[in-house]
Amino acid sequence: MQRFQIQVAILAPWIGYWSELWGRKPLLLAGFAIETVRALLFAFSDPWLIIAAQVLDGATGAIVTVLMVLVITDLTTGTGRFNLAQGVLGAATGAAAAISTGTTGVIVDRFGDFAGFMSMTIAVLAGTVLLWLFVPETKPSKYID
Repeated sequence: MQRFQIQVAILAPWIGYWSELWGRKPLLLAGFAIETVRALLFAFSDPWLIIAAQVLDGATGAIVTVLMVLVITDLTTGTGRFNLAQGVLGAATGAAAAISTGTTGVIVDRFGDFAGFMSMTIAVLAGTVLLWLFVPETKPSKYID
């Protein structure tokens, strides 16, 4: 856990910087794509691949954490609803984590580790496609101060 926090602390300023140059959506897509690769690496259970997957965890954690705050800020600027939106997103994330953990556990129990990790890979890949198709860029062309 400590390594993850160090990675986030190192990467967060760069993610903020690049999100201003490229926008939020390309970096979110990169984070989801990296998470897809991470889930796929876990399916093959080689110790070196698991270490690589853990390093990627820090990268995806930093990207998604920083960009979710930026996207919420972009969408709620001037409304006074930042905390509400962040709370709703946190509740949805928590519910999704609980459901996915239980579902993956059932898949692993019935079909094995490989099937469980491949189901995770497919779920993240589906999320990446949905993000690409349906989520617009939120970076404002002009900021309100």
